[in-house]
Parts: sequence; structure tokens; C-alpha cells
Amino acid sequence: MEDIHVVTGASSGVGAALSQYLAGQSLNVLALARRLPQLESVQSGHEQHMQVLAVDLGTTEGRQAVVRHIEGRYRVRSLVHSAALATRGYLKELEYDTYRELMSINLEAPLFLTQALISSIAPAGRVLNLSSGSAYRSMEYHGLYSVSKAALLMLYQAWNADFPTGEIVFGSAMPGVVVGPMQDAARQGNNPGADTFRQYKADGRLIQPIRVAEFLGWLLLQTDDDAFRSQDWNIFDKSHHANWLDGPLTGQY
Repeated sequence: MEDIHVVTGASSGVGAALSQYLAGQSLNVLALARRLPQLESVQSGHEQHMQVLAVDLGTTEGRQAVVRHIEGRYRVRSLVHSAALATRGYLKELEYDTYRELMSINLEAPLFLTQALISSIAPAGRVLNLSSGSAYRSMEYHGLYSVSKAALLMLYQAWNADFPTGEIVFGSAMPGVVVGPMQDAARQGNNPGADTFRQYKADGRLIQPIRVAEFLGWLLLQTDDDAFRSQDWNIFDKSHHANWLDGPLTGQY
């Protein structure tokens, strides 16, 4: 049975870059997202090592489709939860359907996809949640996203508590402010916070997805189990840059 690395949110941004990075290391990858044309674009040039599957991970049916694709055929060596939504608005105006949509992707999908794949995860296989500075502090108009990321941060700790002997190892990592659709949307309009995100870009503080992929690849493939689960790894923490970073962290290169 072959090993496989599963990446959600793989149609763009960090998920796409990580899928391509792992496939470029000649590792088998299953790239998951809702949009098949975008997934096929990510797969182009990596067909030998990358499979794609268009599913809605916010639904039981979508998660079960992933299980059917994997079960009995592959051992999951790593599972990376990169998919996320970033709905903006005041909590006092929050509609239930908006809440359900965001939480189904940002929290329920990581929880229940991991649960559904437990029997297919390799011994000492790794599950990585993508965290955010928003898990620690919220901005005006961005409260629901912060709530979901704070819950996701606790989820990785809860999973490790449930697997104290390391049959499966759970980690968390903050990718920083990344070039991609989420940041593009955050800079639009005159909503609270938009000026902050525009300034991030103007100051050259955005990180290219490939840099995040290199960071996550190092965490997944080169750290030991104790280190992997020890903290919410921050891409801006210079103490680990010598292990994986070759060149500038931000800007064009």
C-alpha cells in the first residue's frame, strides 16, 4: 500500500503551492478542493505524483468521497488542512447561514475529515492545521474568522491529548500574510481592516505561497514528532529559518 499526502484547499494559494511542492519531491499527493478546473491547473506538470479530487469538505458526502478514494488503497502519511473561508462582518449582524458555511469549512471539515481517515493514517502519520494570528487576536469586522481559527488551534491540542503515545501526531502552523485570493478580498472596499491589509501589501510584507510551502514541507518531512506537535509554528519566527529558508521570506524573488 502506497503512502499519500493529502492537502485540502488545493485549488489556490498555500494549498496549491504545497501540493506542487510535495509532488516535486516525488511524493504522492491527493489535492482536494471544490473547483475541478483550478485543481487540474495545479496538477498540470505534476500528473505522475498528484491526483486531484473535487469535493465539498464542508459536507458529510464530500468527506466520505475522500474516504472512498483512499481507503484500502493508500496510507495517509500526512493530512494538511489548508482550506478556509474568511467571511467578514459584525457579529451583531451575523446570519446563521453565513456562520454555518464558514464553520463547516474552517472547523468541521478538519475535525470530521481527520476522524473519517483515522483508520487510513499511517503509524506516526501527521495532521497539520493551518493557524493564523487571528486565533490570538481579533480585528474589527473579522470576528467569526478569528473564532474559527481559535477553535482550530485548540483542535490540534485536543487531538494530541487523545493520542498521547503518538500513533498520530498533530501540528499547527501560522503561514503569515500570504499572496492569494484571501488577501485580495481583504484589501477590497472600505470595510474596517481593509486599509491594514492594503498597507501590508504596500510595505512588502506579503509572503509568496511557495515560501509557505517550503516552511510546511520542512515541518512535515524533517522535524521530529516532539518538535512537530510542540507549538503553533510561526513562519516569522527566525529561530527555525536556517533549517529551510533560502533567500528572503517576503517580497518577490
